Amino acid sequence: MIMWELMTGRRPFWDKNHDAELIIEICDGVRPPIVTNAPEGYVELMKECWHSDPNKRPTANDLSKIFDEGGKLHWSINRIEIIKSPDIGPITNNPNAIYKSRSLSAMIKSAESTRSLKIQRYKPFNEGKRMINDNNSNEDTGNIGKKND
Repeated sequence: MIMWELMTGRRPFWDKNHDAELIIEICDGVRPPIVTNAPEGYVELMKECWHSDPNKRPTANDLSKIFDEGGKLHWSINRIEIIKSPDIGPITNNPNAIYKSRSLSAMIKSAESTRSLKIQRYKPFNEGKRMINDNNSNEDTGNIGKKND
């Protein structure tokens, strides 16, 4: 997220409420849009940082080495073109987007609770669907070996 903000000069998710729903969306893979005019190497590194598995993300030391070794990866970021990009939105903020330091533990608990409620809501549907499928397959196999009258 920091690389995206440095590149665009905008805050990610500027148009969304910063609440438990956003936490769930991010955990489910929602990311800011890839800017049209972004340098390719920079985009690839940024996507690595966004990997859903934290163990597959580069460490701070890895990033420091990459940025310090300018010869290996050279990005000519044309900030004017990037800032003009329609992908990043206007310089405004959602009134419910909170940009101050605060404890996330209550929000994380809320997100976990919301997520488990959603899972519980869908569970009976999936179990009912499985029962229907099981009944259909029993009906199909029940007819095997029977002679038609």
